[in-house]
Amino acid sequence: MFEWISDHSTFVQASVGIVTALVWVIYLHILVSGLRRQRRSEILITLAGARDLSGRILVSNLGFEPIYILDILLRSRAEADERTVSVAERTEVRFEDRTSSDQVTLQMPLKSGDFVDIGQFETLLRRARPSASQHGDASDLTHVEITVVAVTAATTSIVAARRGFGIERSGKDRISLRADSLYARQIRRRRERRRIERQLEDLL
Repeated sequence: MFEWISDHSTFVQASVGIVTALVWVIYLHILVSGLRRQRRSEILITLAGARDLSGRILVSNLGFEPIYILDILLRSRAEADERTVSVAERTEVRFEDRTSSDQVTLQMPLKSGDFVDIGQFETLLRRARPSASQHGDASDLTHVEITVVAVTAATTSIVAARRGFGIERSGKDRISLRADSLYARQIRRRRERRRIERQLEDLL
């Protein structure tokens, strides 16, 4: 055995070098993947309470990095109309009651594990349609999509998540909400993020 190793020392050294290199490559891949997971944003959008217009929308930061909520976009779809507006400003709070920044706007930092209540679904519709008199004028709506846009120190561009809700009607004036998916979809493709950035620029 030792004689064979001695006779083929060059081959053995080359094989050991290749195995060592493979081990380091695998280790580096695991290390880089772990760092990417730690820096990757994860924004949760949930409906709490009743599954109707009185339900409250919660935004949670499940990523390891803190985020800063830059804006919240609401896209409402009706039979003959579709619009996307910002609902980050708490327009329902009276001016004299605005004693702190969180009563003025939803633009705020969220640490890892933190969440913020952005309001009732009905309130979001009122912010999107301020001229509506009842239920944010949801009588003609068929679908609503909420997009949370944020920034983080881990990336030079925005991060975002989106979740849609179908609006179903049963009986007289009875409205229920049904989420399109179990979780909010994380928007990671550069093209989609650039499209959202252009929407924000248009809303300036």
